[in-house]
Amino acid sequence: MHHITSRRNPIVARFRDAARRATPTDSTALLEGPRLIEEALAAGLTIDVAAVSSAPTTWDRWSPLLERLGRVTQLVQVSPTVMSALSPVSTPTGLVAIASLRPARFESTLGAAQPLVLGLVGVQDPGNTGAVIRAAEAGGATGVVTVAGADPYGWKALRGSMGSTLRLPVVRADDPDRIRADARASGLRLLAAVPRGGTPTPDADLSRPCLIWLGTEGDGLAPPIVDYADELISVPMHAPVESLNIAVASALIVYEAARQRAHRSGSSTGDQGRPA
Repeated sequence: MHHITSRRNPIVARFRDAARRATPTDSTALLEGPRLIEEALAAGLTIDVAAVSSAPTTWDRWSPLLERLGRVTQLVQVSPTVMSALSPVSTPTGLVAIASLRPARFESTLGAAQPLVLGLVGVQDPGNTGAVIRAAEAGGATGVVTVAGADPYGWKALRGSMGSTLRLPVVRADDPDRIRADARASGLRLLAAVPRGGTPTPDADLSRPCLIWLGTEGDGLAPPIVDYADELISVPMHAPVESLNIAVASALIVYEAARQRAHRSGSSTGDQGRPA
């Protein structure tokens, strides 16, 4: 196994470039920690390279995973100092990898008889983006579309999703009009979540195929998206609260949709034994 002790090694530069992901067309993602790497392998993604710390306890902790990585990709050992340069987090786990992505298309979000797609517009915080994706998968949504805002495949968003981004179709887009046209052509209703004045979510029909737009907590959705919506919906809130964090709002909306759809079909809402 190749051992790296210099931060000037080209492999270190590859990891740093993957952490930055300056362009949305980048086809690689940095995975920090064994959990995301295991999720990527389970999802069938190609691991381009993996790096493990030479700290004594690392091999004992992840021996089976490291053996698997050694069979499918280039596995290098790095000093703790180099690991701190490879990993973007302040306290590295000691295992990082670069994976090749498979870009999702809008059609992939429609993989169910009753599609439920969340559309995020201008959400800048990658942690929130990841948390929304996690809530979407947990609540049974069929996909997520992000327009502008944080890169859902950036390392912070991937960590926030806890692996959901690697399983659920997540589409990066730069034109909400194109997404609107695709949704219309696919028979989806367009709903826009607004803080106040919309149909309360328990009273809105979320059981039919739909795309639900959500904006930032501060600025909300732009007028064109609101104007083109078939219906405005709002999560009921007691005064004086005026808005909710987008991850919280999206979870409440997705689970309300799941409740309505389960009631309509007469089935349960899913595995209730696992923690969220």
